[in-house]
Amino acid sequence: MYFAFLKQNYTESLKSLKEGAQFADIWLLAGLLSVTGMTTTFQAMTQLVVDKTTGRMRAFRLTQTSRLSVYLGYFFSSVIIGILMQIAVFMIGFGILSAVDGIGFSLYQVLLTTLAIILNSLVSAALSLILLSGVKKSSSLTSLGTIIGTLSGFLSGVYIPMRALPEIGQTIIKCYPGAYSASLFRHILLADQLKITFAPLSPDKLLDFKADFGIGLSLSGQLTTVVSESIILLFATLGLLIGSVIILKINKKNL
Repeated sequence: MYFAFLKQNYTESLKSLKEGAQFADIWLLAGLLSVTGMTTTFQAMTQLVVDKTTGRMRAFRLTQTSRLSVYLGYFFSSVIIGILMQIAVFMIGFGILSAVDGIGFSLYQVLLTTLAIILNSLVSAALSLILLSGVKKSSSLTSLGTIIGTLSGFLSGVYIPMRALPEIGQTIIKCYPGAYSASLFRHILLADQLKITFAPLSPDKLLDFKADFGIGLSLSGQLTTVVSESIILLFATLGLLIGSVIILKINKKNL
């Protein structure tokens, strides 16, 4: 979809910059990794709802497995699936970009990207768990999955750059964990390309451009960094898991 509909729009706005097309391609790949983490972990987590509605989860009572252990099993299964799917998307995307634009990434970037993939899977699975903890009908999963897939693309800044959104839209995006995952991927994968594409720009203009394209989110007047985004994602994961445990205790009769 990107190469068919979106690439021309992005490259057109960057045509005055050196290797603008390469920048746009890497920028989109970073966003797609964030979206992939959310959509795949969500789809994997829907099995939780299916098992609850079909009565399969009652079998766990016979083994005296705690509710928390059961839910954590679904959580970690979703995390693993999310990691594998993101790695697949990264490898395919890297292959395409290498063939089309001659783009390459260093081993250090690949290692950091792998760590970011793990973080993205953790926070996405935690968000999926809390979203699905209160869902009681499997018939609603298809429409809910469609909504999640669409929203994750917009909230990660894949379809529309930050600069094109009003202030309220940017504020909403900053409340979504996937936006920090997307920014983290962009920081890592665009580290070398930024030095080429924006070499002529002054430091102030470079900061403005990074803010416009979601390479760092503005919090308290400062753009987030790789370290701050990683910390935010870790705390978001912890907070969402705690929220899921609270919901589980409230709805303990559903298991």
